[in-house]
Amino acid sequence: MGLYNKIRFQNWLKNKLDDEFLLVFEDQNPDYLLYNVYTDEDIKPIYPNAIRIAIYVAENIIPDINNADYIIGQYHINYLDRYFKYSCFLWQNLNIIEQKRKEAIKNKNKRKFCGAVISNCRAEFRMNFIDKLNKYKKVDFGGKCRNNVNGTVKNKIEFLSDYKFSIAMENSKGDGYLTEKIAQSYIAGTIPIYYGDYILDEYLNPKTYILIRGEKDIDNKIDYIKKIDNNDTLYEAIMKEKPIIDDNFINKIDN
Repeated sequence: MGLYNKIRFQNWLKNKLDDEFLLVFEDQNPDYLLYNVYTDEDIKPIYPNAIRIAIYVAENIIPDINNADYIIGQYHINYLDRYFKYSCFLWQNLNIIEQKRKEAIKNKNKRKFCGAVISNCRAEFRMNFIDKLNKYKKVDFGGKCRNNVNGTVKNKIEFLSDYKFSIAMENSKGDGYLTEKIAQSYIAGTIPIYYGDYILDEYLNPKTYILIRGEKDIDNKIDYIKKIDNNDTLYEAIMKEKPIIDDNFINKIDN
């Protein structure tokens, strides 16, 4: 099996397939080739006889079915048995979400308004939204982008846990484009402010996050954030809701 990113893909495959298959990794004449969006054209001529499996789970890019025999991606695509949906989540410590939400209710008066840990300042829609939210109350930036907390934070979830709300907005919007950001916001015990995959209610309780659909939605959602921020009863009601719709959620996004 040929791999572009050997360590990352090998660990991922072992976790998924080791119980049922004998995996042999090699660079010469593999039967199967796994590659990602960054190497699509570059790697195609190198292994002409291998069954090509494209993995598109990290960026908001629609895969080209014609370039691969099979695709693992995050878009909501139905293409018989050639396409497999896999969302790029980092849902470690899911079991502590409800505990963190209870702690947030208990300590709500000690919490700051809204936190963000962002590296990419070029996501125009996200930054435009935050600029408008900042007019209501200051958003604290703990990442490389617009840092205003005296340096980059070492632990994102620990930093966000001091806040009522957190920015969990993707770099762009896309059908199925869903990364670890909203998971980290939940684990931190915050109300996520989200922009990205607009079919989140397939996975998550829409009462537990604030979905920004587009430019026309910004003012209404900022008004809603203000309402929650100034209404303890509403805040507590939201935090008592269960974010994950059903217990099979992890199996659904990982298969």
